[in-house]
Amino acid sequence: MTLQAVQALSMREDEATYPIPAADGATIDADREVILARYHGRVYAFSLSCPHKRAVLRWQPREQRFQCPKHHSRYTPDGTYVSGRATRPMDRYTIRRAGANVVVDTGQMHKQTDDHAAWEAAFVGV
Repeated sequence: MTLQAVQALSMREDEATYPIPAADGATIDADREVILARYHGRVYAFSLSCPHKRAVLRWQPREQRFQCPKHHSRYTPDGTYVSGRATRPMDRYTIRRAGANVVVDTGQMHKQTDDHAAWEAAFVGV
């Protein structure tokens, strides 16, 4: 699983359009603070900030997981919390497929602890 930087192909209000990642791994748009992760046939869109203290999350390619550099919270590629000081999974954005692209609605963030069903549904199949 790899890490790549990406910029949105287009922006419209709170929606950013990105190409579907070609392979499993993480794609980061640092300007919009969005992580796209492709994992086991699904694409997820996350906030770049750790849900614990808002530090910028990092992709650990060797371990195939995300980690917070501040308090070492760890997350699987689908954003599930594994260990560390955080007490919940990574925050997911609403995402939809548009042909060969995905559209991320950065105005619609889902916290697993607040709306489990919306958090679980925030992915697209590829």
